[in-house]
Amino acid sequence: MKVFTIIAIFLICSNVYAKQDILKSYLKSNWDINKTQKIYLEKGEILVESDVTTTAKIQHFKFRAYALSNKTCRKALRKLSMLENFKNLIGFITRSTYQEESKLFTLRADHALLPSAMLINIIVDRPTKTGKYQFTFPTGMFTGLKGYFEITSVNKKCLFYAKSAWSGKKSKHPDFLIELFSEGLSKIAGGILMRKI
Repeated sequence: MKVFTIIAIFLICSNVYAKQDILKSYLKSNWDINKTQKIYLEKGEILVESDVTTTAKIQHFKFRAYALSNKTCRKALRKLSMLENFKNLIGFITRSTYQEESKLFTLRADHALLPSAMLINIIVDRPTKTGKYQFTFPTGMFTGLKGYFEITSVNKKCLFYAKSAWSGKKSKHPDFLIELFSEGLSKIAGGILMRKI
């Protein structure tokens, strides 16, 4: 009987370790966050890093973010795939539309962190399942910005990772201000979405 108990304990521990290893492996291959950040992520915090620098009148913007939902990806995507409903989920989004044919997702954001209300156009496929989704900004302050977000099932939870980059003529906004509003609004919007899905 003791042998069966030991085997059962071993199998349970192996399964727990394997689940932790899947998340650890994914994080390491993308944005290798530290132990404290991983704890925050597992507690539902949105992790965001925005880096903006200007050299020779050219502004460079790099962005990445993680979010982890306790829901399965199937459940989470029921709401997240409805891009046109974001205006009903996030208070500072006053408009959200999606055109299936052109894949144009339009958001109007108005928040105290923003220097002024912003209209954001994004070309992206509607996210209906796990996988990687490329996106680009065809207009606006960051015209030509490219990136992707990835939706991955990890241990019956849903992990979201986004990464983007842009370089262009220096905008009228200083580097620190772009970092402030991109990080701040991403954390706020991401936190709201994770709670509401």
